[in-house]
Amino acid sequence: MGIKNLYKRGVMGLYGVAYAVAALAMTVTLDVSTVAAHGERSQEPFLWMRTVQWYDIKWGPEVTKVNENAKITGKFHLAEDWPRAAASPDFSFFNVGSPSPVFVRLSTKINGHPWFISGPLQIGRDYEFEVNLRARIPGRHHMHAMLNVKDAGPIAG
Repeated sequence: MGIKNLYKRGVMGLYGVAYAVAALAMTVTLDVSTVAAHGERSQEPFLWMRTVQWYDIKWGPEVTKVNENAKITGKFHLAEDWPRAAASPDFSFFNVGSPSPVFVRLSTKINGHPWFISGPLQIGRDYEFEVNLRARIPGRHHMHAMLNVKDAGPIAG
């Protein structure tokens, strides 16, 4: 190996180290909290755009302590042009999606009525929901209202 070739490899190695250090510095300094969610957009677009439209969603508090109550309220509309590829919401279960079991469900109401089991929902209707939860793990948690439809799967809000 000649001195010229050795020098060339040494310089290339230094460039590689410099790139690695720059990449590590950018990873540490950039805020990636907005992408630390759990894959809401990994679902097929026709499911989250043409099935359930969620609106007026409110939740609180943002940070919970152990045994502190939290609440999610809001409304959803089952779209009139429900896709034929998705099963109709004849057997639907209202759920709360979170990265881990950080809450215990105390009560769920849809249109003011208790809703603990699967039941039929009508396409084209609006529904109002309220879910009362109790925190199992302290912290700030990323969670969603979710509608599980038999043979169609979960549809996150």
